[in-house]
Amino acid sequence: MVAGYLLGTSPPESDIQVLGEDDPNVVTYSLATPVAFTRLCRNECPYCSFNRRDNLTVPYSTIKAAKAARLVGVREGAYIAGERPDKFTNVRSLLDLWGFSSYLDYVYTICELGFLEGLIPTLEVGFLSPVELKKMVEVCAINKVMLDSVDAPLAETMYSKSPGKKLELRVKSLHWSGKLRFPTATGFMVGIGETKSHRKEILHTIADVHKQYGSIHEVLLQNFVPQPGLMQGKGPTTRADMLHAVEMALEILPKDISVTVPLELNLNWLEDILKAGVRDLGRIYHPSNPLFVTPGAAPGIHAADVIEKLGLRLQQRFPLKKSFIKNGMYSKKLGQVFDAYRYKIKKESNEKTKEVRSAS
Repeated sequence: MVAGYLLGTSPPESDIQVLGEDDPNVVTYSLATPVAFTRLCRNECPYCSFNRRDNLTVPYSTIKAAKAARLVGVREGAYIAGERPDKFTNVRSLLDLWGFSSYLDYVYTICELGFLEGLIPTLEVGFLSPVELKKMVEVCAINKVMLDSVDAPLAETMYSKSPGKKLELRVKSLHWSGKLRFPTATGFMVGIGETKSHRKEILHTIADVHKQYGSIHEVLLQNFVPQPGLMQGKGPTTRADMLHAVEMALEILPKDISVTVPLELNLNWLEDILKAGVRDLGRIYHPSNPLFVTPGAAPGIHAADVIEKLGLRLQQRFPLKKSFIKNGMYSKKLGQVFDAYRYKIKKESNEKTKEVRSAS
């Protein structure tokens, strides 16, 4: 399969295993296909390439892509949009024309279409109210809420036109998702101007939410890459900065939270990050990104080679990792997929218990 070739590994012979994900020598990843509803966004962040010259994706146009993705081993449908596009008149008019009662109805429909084709939907659309989150937890495995933030004085300037980026509001979203037992991916961008003490504050905030609800699935440390014409004069995240953030996250966050980093890093970064203790590569897009081939690497060199060199091995996972499946943190609808795996996990646990008792 194409996926196996790009990963630098043999084509997958079977579906996702789930068992073995928590082995310290295993590096996991979720293979995903992106579906962007729209680039319209109520926020105007100075580093973001999302803009207001866009409209909504036609719902049924997403089915073909979902079918194709599933055929090459993709299990995550990453549903993404700018925040609250329904603020704009043209979007509300289009939703009405298509017969949707609300933007939420539209989002739910597209996610469900992907689920019917075998994908597990994850959501990254910015602010949703508690009522909206309660609806989306029925069909989505993960709600992604990034806390991209900088120290208060700079935030007043950077996010002056971005009402949805207020840290207090984003943290509320983490709490709302937690109360609904909605697994949540969060994190922040490293190197946009935040101080190290601010990073520490954010990580402690995330840790506190997880201690209350057990709902934080993963924390993404996103390296800042300047876009043409945006954030003039601001350079990209340095390796030292990223490694500092990784080490701080691994120290502060509870051990059952995965710390992930994007693969758009150079090979030396990847090796250092794995040596620091990261064991999850998060969401990897297929086929829009050259999977596991890192910028600056020699021809034919894959991240899989670096992982193998360190005595580790790759394993694809669902967007929902083993521990969350084990704890049943998914809806009845998603149980059509996950219940069988939850049974396998419990069976494995019982067998291990019997082995321990027999040996004692």
